[in-house]
Amino acid sequence: MKKHFIFKIALIALVLFNSNIELNAQTKGKPLPKKPATVNAKPTQAKPGANKPKAPQPKGSTTTKKFDANQVGRAPGSYAIKVKLRGFKNAAIYLADNFGDKQYYRDTCFLDANGVGTFRGSPKLQRGLYMIVFPNASGYYELPITDDQEFYFEADTSLDESKIKITGSVENESFVAYQNVRRIYGEKRYSLEKNLKDAKAAGDEGTAIATKREIDTLEARDQRFREGYAKQNPNYFLTKLFTAFKPITIPKGDPKDSMFEYNYYMKHYWDNVDFKEDGLIRAPAGLLVMKLNDYIDKYTMQDPDSLTNAVYSVLNKTRPYTETQKYFVQYLTNKFQDRKIMCQDNVTINMINNFYCTGKAWWYNDTAELRKMCEEGKKAIPTMCGRTAPDLNMADTAGKMHRLYENLGNNLTILFFFDPTCGHCKEVIPIVNAVFQKHKLNGVKVYAVSTENKYEEWREMMRKRPELGEWVNVCKTDRYYPWPINKYDYNIVANPSLFILDKNAKIIGKKIDEHQLEFFIESLLYEKGIIKVKPVPPSDKKESSQEDTKETH
Repeated sequence: MKKHFIFKIALIALVLFNSNIELNAQTKGKPLPKKPATVNAKPTQAKPGANKPKAPQPKGSTTTKKFDANQVGRAPGSYAIKVKLRGFKNAAIYLADNFGDKQYYRDTCFLDANGVGTFRGSPKLQRGLYMIVFPNASGYYELPITDDQEFYFEADTSLDESKIKITGSVENESFVAYQNVRRIYGEKRYSLEKNLKDAKAAGDEGTAIATKREIDTLEARDQRFREGYAKQNPNYFLTKLFTAFKPITIPKGDPKDSMFEYNYYMKHYWDNVDFKEDGLIRAPAGLLVMKLNDYIDKYTMQDPDSLTNAVYSVLNKTRPYTETQKYFVQYLTNKFQDRKIMCQDNVTINMINNFYCTGKAWWYNDTAELRKMCEEGKKAIPTMCGRTAPDLNMADTAGKMHRLYENLGNNLTILFFFDPTCGHCKEVIPIVNAVFQKHKLNGVKVYAVSTENKYEEWREMMRKRPELGEWVNVCKTDRYYPWPINKYDYNIVANPSLFILDKNAKIIGKKIDEHQLEFFIESLLYEKGIIKVKPVPPSDKKESSQEDTKETH
């Protein structure tokens, strides 16, 4: 495991210093990452231009300025980046930045007949790695934007970084020198790797060994150079960028503890990331978002509790009123809302109730949308996976009351909400019954609730479906009798809806597709050792059936 983790992060570090980001010309004017909308609906995207900073407040005001989320990360002052691009004249060029996993145009200037123009604006630009983009996005040069934002940049159309000249920004001058040394190392590495390949192809083992030794020596010198640069310039953006993606060194642990390496790695995963450096959200190639996704998708256990804990672990490291916190909260909320994986909406529900509805989402000022989001987030709490299902007490067709808690299966309960006149429900009912009949002796019960004000229609359906007599079938006692308050705790927004409860009424599955029901139930029974044959996913069954059909024909 240790080697795997180090190799993975080493690859990221390699990409960082050899990245070649392609600017998507279609990103101009696109908004920042979409904001979360509601628990049951996909987030709506912000209006075009929402990513553009608002104009600064008028100077000279003696009143306290209202907090403006769009100005986060922008220091007072102005920027003036004079650019000369030899080979272009009377043309527009652009200043673009990385933000999260995308790139955006931030400013435009026009080159005169001498290829000279200036990017100007106020307040200062947010920190990060930016790009000076050629007309028609035909190429670009990278440069860090930090504290010095009045400087001169000169290059030509060749994209040869050795021809870049920068004056007026100590950090950018250092960046150019750094890039030139790294370019020399890269050229030597390319040449040696070609020689190594040729030697291997010719079967010249002696030359291959000697060339490999040269490559290793070059790599060591390159590594020392990078480490020396970082040591000499600890506060430079490039140093923080390099440090953020360095591999985590895992010490030796107790050989009897098989989880030591994993637990250590997860605990120290973010150690090298300086969350005080907001510019990291503008790392090239979406590296910070890539690191976040690896943490969530590859290294975190995919059960709802582990995912929720991982999300809060990283969010607690971000600082309030920073672009990094804003981006991480928005990104993770939408990530789990869009996933549509059963029970992983626990993460979104948690974040909506604990961030957006408590005022911690300081950038969110859509009052009507926030109220709607919080109402739905609150409704979703009672039926989060892992919670005890709200009790129900309703009547059968004879008026006899049946409490949910008194009618739980010895192992599992299928809690089935449906509309007796719904066409889809009529298709699902026999599927649910087939699963019940197959596993009723394995401790599985069905508690079925007619959800709509259709008491007579429900009674008529029950008369026509005697095969459902082994279910617990309930509804209101009559059309005018009020629903039990707990019925609303289930927040049923569509019929049919299926919940799976364990023997203690804990919700272990919800809103399951009827075609996945048998596999899900059997997977739970198999884990408990109640059935001995491991279930086959429906997709695998279908493929197997198709193969059998082909062979038959």
